[in-house]
Amino acid sequence: MTSWWLALRYFGSFRRFFNLSTTLAVLGMAIGVASLVVSMAVFSGYVSTLEKTVQDAVGHILIIKRGSADQNEMLKEIQPLVKGRKAETPFIYVEAILAHKGRINGVIVEGVDLSTVHKVLNLKDRVIAGTFDLEPNGSAEPNVLIGKGIAAKFNLKVGDVFRIVVPLSTEFQSASFRPKLGKFKVAGIVNFGRYDFDTRYVVMSIAQVQDFAEMGKKITGYRFKIDDPYEARAISAEVGNKFGSAYWSRDWQEVNRNLFEAAKLEKAVLFVVLMILVVAAAFNIANTLFVSVVQRYRDISVLKTLGATDSFVRSIFTAQGLMVGAVGAFLGITIGLILCRLVEWAQVRWQLVPAEVYKLDHINLDVQFSDLLIITGVSLAVCFIATLVPSRRGSRISPVEGLRYE
Repeated sequence: MTSWWLALRYFGSFRRFFNLSTTLAVLGMAIGVASLVVSMAVFSGYVSTLEKTVQDAVGHILIIKRGSADQNEMLKEIQPLVKGRKAETPFIYVEAILAHKGRINGVIVEGVDLSTVHKVLNLKDRVIAGTFDLEPNGSAEPNVLIGKGIAAKFNLKVGDVFRIVVPLSTEFQSASFRPKLGKFKVAGIVNFGRYDFDTRYVVMSIAQVQDFAEMGKKITGYRFKIDDPYEARAISAEVGNKFGSAYWSRDWQEVNRNLFEAAKLEKAVLFVVLMILVVAAAFNIANTLFVSVVQRYRDISVLKTLGATDSFVRSIFTAQGLMVGAVGAFLGITIGLILCRLVEWAQVRWQLVPAEVYKLDHINLDVQFSDLLIITGVSLAVCFIATLVPSRRGSRISPVEGLRYE
């Protein structure tokens, strides 16, 4: 502890601590650490935001019967395999074409069960205009929800009426189709949080889709919510093994598996790349210590004359370097947290994330305590390594050499 006390006494002077060399070393370390904090928060936030949006819009497990299925029979078959089940909701998928004011676009019409959908999906909280009102209203145009991308492309607002065309097989020739046209009214606009959903999804009640697509009481499949979302992959695989090609099962992680895997890999790679900044700052710390050794020749000699060992002198300069690194790391974390706030503010003001590339139009930055610990620990370890050579040089000074120039 004496070595740390001596190092602290040396830094007790404001003028000595904030000389040019030490200031540059601290700023270099702060810049490197701040870059690491922001980059790790961005990648952690990207993964957590993507996970939340997928679970909100898809659920934990998606199970589809090949063709179409009876609702009660399907649930009876698959329910025993879904361990930890909290809730389920049936749904219908229908591919269609949306037409409005001379423009057309392919869309996915999804029918949801109004009594159970909110137990599995979190669509109500994602309505950004209008309301989640899909109940029959007695009018000629049933209420539907549309993604905000569709609303922007067709300039649709709450209360507007548009047309949807679905292809239906003819009665005698299943290979030929006849179009069926329906008019619908926008009850609400939804921000699904995913570019592909926002630009393609139209949501209406399951009864309305069954009637419009002439499906009777058939459904496409079920969405499940379970206790542990990370058990969804094992359950999905078990359903596939049990029923083979009769059912198609997909868990929420598989929906964007390539993006999840890429984000984890890029986070590790970027951490290594940005550590180069910390290593460069460590060279500044080493340079500062070399200068300190030269300036403290006389003090080192006096300590040696009083009986200080080489390891004691070495520990003084090691403590000095770690103090510089610790101040730089603390300042860097502070700057990094401030920059994270600025990035989130900038996302609200400007469109920083290209949604068509990353599937998200906004990232909620996630500063994880474990990331901060790793960044601080690795930064101080690099600083410690940087102090080894100058501290060894200082410890090898003999009392005669140090007093020769006095």
